[in-house]
Amino acid sequence: MKSKKMIAIIQARLGSKRLPSKVLLKIENAPMLYYVVRQVKASELIDDVIIATTNLPEDDKIIRFCSKLGLQYFRGSSEDVLDRYYKCAKKFKCDPVIRISADCPLIDPKVIDKTIKKFLKNLYDYVGTNLEKKNGKWINSTCNFPQGMAVEVASFKTLEKAWKKAKKPSEREHVFPYVQFNPHLFKVSNIKNGRDLSFVRCTVDRPEDLEFVRELYKRISKRKKIVCISDILKIVKNEPRLLKINNKIPFDEGYKKSLKNDFRAQK
Repeated sequence: MKSKKMIAIIQARLGSKRLPSKVLLKIENAPMLYYVVRQVKASELIDDVIIATTNLPEDDKIIRFCSKLGLQYFRGSSEDVLDRYYKCAKKFKCDPVIRISADCPLIDPKVIDKTIKKFLKNLYDYVGTNLEKKNGKWINSTCNFPQGMAVEVASFKTLEKAWKKAKKPSEREHVFPYVQFNPHLFKVSNIKNGRDLSFVRCTVDRPEDLEFVRELYKRISKRKKIVCISDILKIVKNEPRLLKINNKIPFDEGYKKSLKNDFRAQK
């Protein structure tokens, strides 16, 4: 089934407005980005990772992080993330293109593998864990996973078509909305968890999110290198109060902000 080399592209930058420099903030004794890379590399299907960061001087720190760990990296546009992904994928000959964000330090390798397997087994242009169909329309969703388990897999041809055609700010900033929401142009599918776990927020966008993830890692055995969703659920089941740390933060805050920029751009 798997013949091509599988490379995950992890987007990372220090210019986050809600939590500046978040990808290099410490969890336990290492930067958050270290944990993202470790989780992704634990995937059975991923052969390598590339960190796609920006050309901004502030992101030189990310390059130093990559150099220290021997990670490949690519530098591109800070605002046009679609352009950054396309040029990175083209340079490193990534096909399929596997997209993961650096604010997901607990991303489950099993979710990554399920998404890739569904893409490879079928003739889809795109498979993701962050959208579902309701009333006949694709919408953004956690797909019943804990927030912070987003994986997107697409063919290079699909990414290239989006790169050429996408115009809206939201389509350029978030890479695949043009594909997700033009089902007449692309064959789109998703992976959905059987049990609704969306009440657990493992993505890191705000200080409260970082606090929650730090608390989780404090409770994870030092002998356990890779974290799965089942480990997270055991912790919050024993200490449900932990969920109160960040459960008031709305889902998909960043994308909704981009949609407002779409509206402004039309004026």
